[in-house]
Amino acid sequence: MQGAFPLPMKYATKWKWENIWSVFALWGFVILPWLLAVATVPDLIGVYSSASWKTLAAITFFGAGWGIGTICFGIGVSMVGLALAFAIVIGMASALGTLIPMILFHPDAFLTSGGLTISGGVLLMLIGVALCALAGSWKERELAGADGNEDNSAQAASFKKGLGICIISGIASPMLNFAFVSGEEIIYNAKATGTSPASASNPIWCWAMTSAFVITVLYCIYLMSKDRGWRRYTIKGTGSYWGLTLSMGILFSGSIAVYGIGLSKLGPLAASIGWPILMITSIVVGNLCGIATGEWKGAGSKPLITMLAGLAILSMAICLIGLGNA
Repeated sequence: MQGAFPLPMKYATKWKWENIWSVFALWGFVILPWLLAVATVPDLIGVYSSASWKTLAAITFFGAGWGIGTICFGIGVSMVGLALAFAIVIGMASALGTLIPMILFHPDAFLTSGGLTISGGVLLMLIGVALCALAGSWKERELAGADGNEDNSAQAASFKKGLGICIISGIASPMLNFAFVSGEEIIYNAKATGTSPASASNPIWCWAMTSAFVITVLYCIYLMSKDRGWRRYTIKGTGSYWGLTLSMGILFSGSIAVYGIGLSKLGPLAASIGWPILMITSIVVGNLCGIATGEWKGAGSKPLITMLAGLAILSMAICLIGLGNA
């Protein structure tokens, strides 16, 4: 679900990024997560009121940081393509989101055979991400040199800038996982009100994602103020775009809700194990969506084969990380 959520934005061609992302964020970061939390947590207000300010502040901070990561991700997709953006951003997020919780909360796990296997999976994952990034670089070079037209040359020139934005996103994106790690008190409070273990993390997600929404919408408003971009919402023939952004929100917020259910069943290293599985699967699906929508058309066989090899290695990394947890 998370790998496919940006796909509808490719068809909202009359809106700019800021128009699409602001409406998507309203659906996916605010409306749907809060509806889910209200529906699954019997005393949502009580859960928050009984939590310490430090817990709420940590979730707010990490949620806002993750919001910066999503902004950079959205820009990165528009600059380097869906496939490469997923490979770089989510690959980095996987490594950081896996290792940092283990380093901070379970450092002894590295000394076990399972911990070493997980570390090997992360190393394999980084190799796969490097191959995907290399393939993307070759693809841009091939497309720019195919006919030498001005548009392709400009696209190739912006590749490095897009790469840098994706790297920033990769550093900030794991903060959503850090919000989960910081919210153990929230989970405990939710369970005390009768919330099922599978839904106990929903109050964390909606709080963190609302923090991200504030950052996101402020940036989008800033961009739209430059060219009165809110007028694009009334362009004839764009009514279906509201449905496209809703589908993005359903896929994204749904992926986080299902992720929370999965974490409740993964044991003490849940945050370090579930995160890379979610991220790597997203890379694979995102790249398949990119290939299916023609992002690699005309790039030649070498970049495509390299990308497929990177995806195969990432799939192997999922198996190795799962084996380490077992």
